[in-house]
Amino acid sequence: MAAEKMENASEMCINVQVVKMGHDLVGAALQKSESTQFCDEELAAAIKAIIGDSGNPLQWLHIGELGIKSFSMSKQSPCLLGAFELEPVQVEKPVKERRRRQRQELGDPRKPETVVKLNQEETDARKLQGVMEQLKAIYEERRQPIPYFELITDPTDYMNTVDTAFQISFLIRDGAVALETVDDLLSVRPTTSSEKQQNKRTDDNVQAILSLNFAKWQSAVKQFRLKRPLLAIERDTLNASQTS
Repeated sequence: MAAEKMENASEMCINVQVVKMGHDLVGAALQKSESTQFCDEELAAAIKAIIGDSGNPLQWLHIGELGIKSFSMSKQSPCLLGAFELEPVQVEKPVKERRRRQRQELGDPRKPETVVKLNQEETDARKLQGVMEQLKAIYEERRQPIPYFELITDPTDYMNTVDTAFQISFLIRDGAVALETVDDLLSVRPTTSSEKQQNKRTDDNVQAILSLNFAKWQSAVKQFRLKRPLLAIERDTLNASQTS
């Protein structure tokens, strides 16, 4: 049995652990019962009483016989694994979870810059055309030039007044509207056909620098006693075309 070679390291490790646990348990029990007190002098006196002073080897054999009777031998086993009831360990195969493909969220569709620019230009053109048609209608009704500040002023909103001034400035730049002074008032009117032809021949840029501030806007509201603007302009048309 002693010549057998241990091949299973796990079994050997379990054996060592069992022996150590048994040793620790017995040692703890003996210490608790205080039965392990050992005296060298008493042992020597007992041996001397049996052997005597002769030193005969046969006396030592007698001691061996006494000692053998005091021990209870146990059979040796190279493996203590058989003392345990072991159940086979079931190896669980890992279940692979299917990953759901996440759809990429597409952003809001955006038009190319060229398309947005064209839409803006078309919107601006329609806006200017609407302003021009209203200006002609007011001029034909009054049969005289329209005071500039009366035309652009919106008594309910200063920023709308600024925006209307920009629209009129574009019409003046393109030669569709003439800017002149009538009775010491800066006025505007639609240009005649001959004036338009002359503007095409000369190809001169018409520029007019006019100041507009909050105080002048309030003064125009009082001067012309305005309750509502002369021009009805859709201010949200441009924003709607850009976001569509």
